[in-house]
Amino acid sequence: MKSLIAGLLLATSLMVGAEDGFDDDGFDTDIVTIAIDNTPAAKGVLYGSIDLEAHYNIDNDQDLSLLKSWVDVIGEYKLDNGNNIKGNLKGAHDFIYDLDGSNYTATPSGYENEINLNELTLEGSLNSKLDFKVGRQIVVWGKSDSIRITDVLNPLDNRIPGLVDIKNLRLGRTMSKLDYYVDEYNFSAIALHENRFTENPAQYSDFKSAADKPTHTPDDQLDNAGVALSLTGAFEGYDMGLYFADTYIDKAYLKGDTLYYDNKSKMVGAAYNQVVDSFLLKAEAAHFDQIKYNTDANTTVDSARTDVLLGIEYNGITDGSIGYEIALRKIHDYVATINSALNGYKREEEYQQVIRFNQAYFNQTLDLSVILSAMGDSAQDGGSARITLDYAIDDQISVSGGVIDYIGGDNPMIDSYQENDRIFTKLSHTF
Repeated sequence: MKSLIAGLLLATSLMVGAEDGFDDDGFDTDIVTIAIDNTPAAKGVLYGSIDLEAHYNIDNDQDLSLLKSWVDVIGEYKLDNGNNIKGNLKGAHDFIYDLDGSNYTATPSGYENEINLNELTLEGSLNSKLDFKVGRQIVVWGKSDSIRITDVLNPLDNRIPGLVDIKNLRLGRTMSKLDYYVDEYNFSAIALHENRFTENPAQYSDFKSAADKPTHTPDDQLDNAGVALSLTGAFEGYDMGLYFADTYIDKAYLKGDTLYYDNKSKMVGAAYNQVVDSFLLKAEAAHFDQIKYNTDANTTVDSARTDVLLGIEYNGITDGSIGYEIALRKIHDYVATINSALNGYKREEEYQQVIRFNQAYFNQTLDLSVILSAMGDSAQDGGSARITLDYAIDDQISVSGGVIDYIGGDNPMIDSYQENDRIFTKLSHTF
């Protein structure tokens, strides 16, 4: 780049001299001085966003139910040996619990103040084909944007169901990862050191009034470590992935009055997508060899489960797309008592469907997103519908807002959410 700049400066100087012509003694004898900046590039960079988010509940007496300030900071630093350190720190304070007029009688655990070191990694290359990455990180498996099938390595922040896309919900987990590249293939071997699980609604929040049960989670010690392997390939017109994980899955079971998260399972899965003209076709499948389900408050059964997904996305719309995904989760060796509150009313066959529409307007400064998510083969178990508008005021400031409607249905757990319809808005400043 410096050579290019120097060349442009020299060419400009020669053109200026040519326009002035020759002096009386022949060529112009002015000396051209070229300055080259030898200042070394910065080793570190800090960027992120500051957000203010508010929610107003439409159908219940909570009214203003969230007034949260977020700080999301990402830092990167390049070491002298070429390795990189990267971190992501998130902090938030919800002012709703400070307001005298708030309708909340108590503060849900972890809702008022949050500090989350979501990522902190050291990464680099051992040679031209072998990379490493260690620390708390996010590893995305699969092809679906809306439904998790093979994407099992990171838990989610699911305290406000359906509000944010999966890509913004993943919570970091401490891992050691090796990537080996050969031609179009990437083989990954991962050691899972941290047992971290999804954050679900807590007592006194909009989505839960019942008391929180005590929990028991596996310690982060060597005996409880997991392992994951993947083989992915990117080819002309299509991608594929094969996956294996042996770790604690993100489903608790009840023993007495305590929720246990030592629900270990081996998963094998595959994912595939292919571009056909303006269409993107998606397919995923995963099989879990055993999952613990409660038959009563003190008894569990181990049952295998198979999940499959098919999806299609059309991108022939100018600055827009529309997609549909459907997933089926089938519990093998099913017993009728699994369909109870202890397991979230799981059926032997459970369908999930998602329709997504995205469109950009005004030179891509205004983005519209519409997402309908429903459970059941005919959407009979309930779900949610969300409409969001995001407007970029300038390169640093954006404002977004929308509405989410929680749809009731035959599943009592999902049906209990339907009084939490809300209007939401967010102001963001990036730096």
